[in-house]
Amino acid sequence: MEPKRVVIIDDDKLVRRLLVKTFVEKGWQTRAAENAEQGLGLIQSIKPQLLVLDIFLPGKWSGLELLRLLRKDGNFNEMKIVMITAGDPGRYLKLCLEAGAQILIPKPFSPKAFYHQIEDLLRSKEGKNE
Repeated sequence: MEPKRVVIIDDDKLVRRLLVKTFVEKGWQTRAAENAEQGLGLIQSIKPQLLVLDIFLPGKWSGLELLRLLRKDGNFNEMKIVMITAGDPGRYLKLCLEAGAQILIPKPFSPKAFYHQIEDLLRSKEGKNE
């Protein structure tokens, strides 16, 4: 069975390392980037089932802009997208959901609780055509 694939895009090196470690321990093929441009290249090359995307990123696009670009593209509609933010989640939740994310998880978070939310998300979508 082919391993599940995840791309993590966050400019915070510690968050990237923590999430990479968490997913690798669970058997995922994991790639990480510090900005949207690098992340888009990874997404296009490994076609992950899951994207963990920070709202605030340096460079050409924010996480929200990349989210909108991916959903507009149409080739990544099956990919689940989890947004993360150190900002006020109440301010960004509606924007993220309207743009096509499945959930928004505020920072800081514990890796165990974070992964449980991912499992719940993936389990809730199994067997359903979207």
